[in-house]
Amino acid sequence: MNPLKSIALNISIPILISLVFALIVFNETKIPNAIFNLVPYLFYAMSALIIWVSWHFNRNRFIFVIAPLIFIHVGFEYFSAAKATDLFLYASLLYPLHILVFLLLRERGLFSIWGIFKIAFFIVEIAIVLYFIYYPHVELLEMLKMKIFAISFYPLKDLSVAIGIFVVFIMSALVIFNRLLMYNSSFLILTITFYGGLYFIKTPYVHELSLLAISVIIFALLIRESYRLAFYDELTSLPGRRALVEDMAKLGIRYSLAMIDIDHFKKFNDTYGHDTGDEVLKMVASKLGNVTGGGKAYRYGGEEFVVLFPSKDSGESYTHTDILRDIIAKSPFRVRNKESFKEIYINISAGVVQKASKDSNPFAVMKRADNALYKAKKAGRNKVIKA
Repeated sequence: MNPLKSIALNISIPILISLVFALIVFNETKIPNAIFNLVPYLFYAMSALIIWVSWHFNRNRFIFVIAPLIFIHVGFEYFSAAKATDLFLYASLLYPLHILVFLLLRERGLFSIWGIFKIAFFIVEIAIVLYFIYYPHVELLEMLKMKIFAISFYPLKDLSVAIGIFVVFIMSALVIFNRLLMYNSSFLILTITFYGGLYFIKTPYVHELSLLAISVIIFALLIRESYRLAFYDELTSLPGRRALVEDMAKLGIRYSLAMIDIDHFKKFNDTYGHDTGDEVLKMVASKLGNVTGGGKAYRYGGEEFVVLFPSKDSGESYTHTDILRDIIAKSPFRVRNKESFKEIYINISAGVVQKASKDSNPFAVMKRADNALYKAKKAGRNKVIKA
């Protein structure tokens, strides 16, 4: 289960973007019409930017999220009233399921086997929708417009609302339990914004603004994803060495840190294999990520981690680091042993130091912490040494 703090932080960004556009709608009379006339062009410009950046960074999921919105907007603009009404129905039914599918699918190269499958799936979707728009089937339309709820959600049909509830429920569960919190929270708000734009479609400019809001949410997610790739470790989800260097450059004159290493990790890898070793790294990282005392954990490299304690002296840092050591030492780790599982225990050693006046830069502090870590190893491991 994801921590509530992380959920709130990740979901607040797309919510804020959506609320800003909602405020624009409610204050429509105070804003010059010339600005609203630019909204469709801004949406197309944002969409083109998203497609280019997604292609450049091999994040093709976003192409398949934004492209249907372009087709939907073009259809609403140029179709006849009857065809646009049918497009409204099919979009409200299919697009939420479409983005749920692409949220769940793993990222692959656009021209890999899976990428080609996605392209084919998307083309088939468009072809089916266009076929039923140009060749309407009365029986199908009557079935899709069937009444499910006692209350009306006009102009949305009941089946669209039922699908929306299902998709929002799945995405909410992913927000709570799945580790890809940044994606899940953004897609959840994206879905709600899409339905909001359809529900209030008769309100002036709502549809165009909802599409622009969705494109801004996606672009913000792209930026955050680029930052994550640059500064976060893929395996453990902790900030990496680059993030550590950046954060240490922002520190004041008073801080401390702990250099941490997993005991006998090489021997563990040789005995149980690198896949199990990766699971150990993730387990240790999850414990370090919950450090108390205002600390922040980073993966430094290999089996080494750093916990940074801004504005804390070495005494306070020692206490919180030793709590981590004790928690990890008492946490059983299950490994497969032939046909069964057995429980083993992982230990860590740590060296804790405080910035001193003689330290010319953060790397000098880390060097002293590394020396203290070496002493902890030499003293028998599963220890924390304060320099």
